[in-house]
Amino acid sequence: MASYEKDIDKILARLKRIEGQMRGIQRMVKDGKYCVDILTQLSSAIAATEKVGLIVLKDHIKGCVRDSMTGKNADERIDELVVVVERFLKT
Repeated sequence: MASYEKDIDKILARLKRIEGQMRGIQRMVKDGKYCVDILTQLSSAIAATEKVGLIVLKDHIKGCVRDSMTGKNADERIDELVVVVERFLKT
């Protein structure tokens, strides 16, 4: 079972909304809309995807990482978490 199982409906709803935003941005580009308006919509879509990522990350920490802390590979899981967070934050 995925650690985000309890939030799957919320995640899917947000992803569908993001999908709609992206289609809207595509229409804006096709219609030659003002650059600032497109950038504003892109910023909103980026923020929405980051929120989905935070939900999944939180569930990963509360599920997979916490569950592995009692095992012998706890240090490996912490290292993996650090890599995931760094990737998510783009550092």
